[in-house]
Amino acid sequence: MEDREKLIREKIAEREIIEKMQYRGVKHFVHEILTRNKGFHPEEIQVDPRFSLSLPACETEVSIDFMISLNGINFMVIQCVSSGIEPWERYIVAFAQAVVDYQIPYAAITDGEQAKVFDIINNSSRQSVVEDLFAREAAVDMMKDFQKIPYPEKNREKARRIIYAFEGIKCQPNQ
Repeated sequence: MEDREKLIREKIAEREIIEKMQYRGVKHFVHEILTRNKGFHPEEIQVDPRFSLSLPACETEVSIDFMISLNGINFMVIQCVSSGIEPWERYIVAFAQAVVDYQIPYAAITDGEQAKVFDIINNSSRQSVVEDLFAREAAVDMMKDFQKIPYPEKNREKARRIIYAFEGIKCQPNQ
């Protein structure tokens, strides 16, 4: 019985290592697309930015894979996953709505092939491929008349709780 349990633990650990490697590969690939294909300058892309998140009972630090900022304004957050975009949709939307004092206008989640882009202000989304993420030129044009719009306070705590819950799922010990 102990041998079987040991084998199961080893298989689980092996799968976790593979998923971690896939995730890192996706993240690297997305960064390359943003800089080489889409024309974003490296200084416009924050990698693993951290944010303070306050809830009534606690305060914690949260992060996202990429934050694209143009002229000092956050334009888009991007979360990379090794598989399964759909389970993370609510997280990326909540993150864009409530992590800073205004709604970040765009959010995307990608597995390195498929991508789902959310227009946070207009509450819409579109499914596409990762190569269809916004180019820098289009992003600059889209941000010309951008006005910072705070997320309604009555919904803000719920969005923060969603972020907090997903941060626990993202937690990877021994990293």
